[in-house]
Amino acid sequence: MDRPDYQLRLPLQLDVADNAPTGFVSPEEARLRSETARGIFEVNGDLKYAGEYLRLRERGWDWRVAAYIAWASSPQPRVPKTQHELATQFLGLTSDRVISEWKKNNPQIEEMIGVMQSAPLYEYRAEIYQALIQSAIKPEYKGHNDRKLALELMGDYVSKSKLEAELNQRVVGELGGLSFDEKLKLAGLDTAEKIAQFKAEVAEKEKNK
Repeated sequence: MDRPDYQLRLPLQLDVADNAPTGFVSPEEARLRSETARGIFEVNGDLKYAGEYLRLRERGWDWRVAAYIAWASSPQPRVPKTQHELATQFLGLTSDRVISEWKKNNPQIEEMIGVMQSAPLYEYRAEIYQALIQSAIKPEYKGHNDRKLALELMGDYVSKSKLEAELNQRVVGELGGLSFDEKLKLAGLDTAEKIAQFKAEVAEKEKNK
């Protein structure tokens, strides 16, 4: 598993006019209002997600979008409580409509929220693996699933469902009535050596996902 990457890889489709607090404003006035709101937001000492916000900013995210992602990916209870409050009280917007437009036009926003939510796991990666090891090496039936998971992570075991999914991609034709063994034969995997090689290929593919 790779560490989270916070880099903005695609330009965001943000409409500056949608960021105007009221009616029509000049680009210069919109910029000044945005900078004023950003300055207030960044000095707010009550925001527990300030570190995540700054990390996104360093990777090229627009400040308002970075603030929304950091807020949306933080656990409850949040400050502020609602998206509308975030937009109107923290981002200098008149409503949260523009946030909905951002998300609709930029799928990478929701993707980054998912990345941010899972990121804390990496801080405890060593502890998680240690707990897995301690459970897996105990010669008890309760450790069966942990042993299975450990072997999968090492590439020494590939589940039948993953093997069959790979077979379904290789075999052409009507597969509904075929058994697993029939699919192996149809794919040309008719010897123990070929099957072992197939399992190794699938294991390597799973490790590289």
